[in-house]
Amino acid sequence: MKQNSIKQVVVILICLIGLYFSGQNLIKISGIKSLLDALNAMVFFTCLFPFLILTLSLISKSLKFLIRFSTD
Repeated sequence: MKQNSIKQVVVILICLIGLYFSGQNLIKISGIKSLLDALNAMVFFTCLFPFLILTLSLISKSLKFLIRFSTD
């Protein structure tokens, strides 16, 4: 595994933890009533987009590797 892929996995894990805990809190609240609720929503969406982009990138790299490996 290349160094860049390891860094991507670490960032994905950090974003996953942020998504999990902020998502749990977003489910519990009924609406955004305070600054902390808004901050929680911002953390969720700040973690969501890098998580999606990096996950798709790693899946793409893995599929390219598997296709290249199977054709050799």
